Amino acid sequence: MMMRSAIICTGLALAGCGTSTPQANMPARDWRYYVANPDEIEPMQKICREWAGSTAPNDTEPAVVMTNCRAAAFAKSQLQIRN
Repeated sequence: MMMRSAIICTGLALAGCGTSTPQANMPARDWRYYVANPDEIEPMQKICREWAGSTAPNDTEPAVVMTNCRAAAFAKSQLQIRN
């Protein structure tokens, strides 16, 4: 009985019952958008962190997420240089 429970628990752990795929339904933005709308940077970076920590394979990350993550990071660095 103990062995059967251990096998079932191991199977469930390997099945990927962890975090689901993060949000990806968003418009594509460039760095100029984030410079003009700095309040949007942190929410976008939160989504970026969710994707980085998800169990989804890296090659399934939508291009819009990757593009927006890079644009938000670049805009943040530009705003920090100005200040």
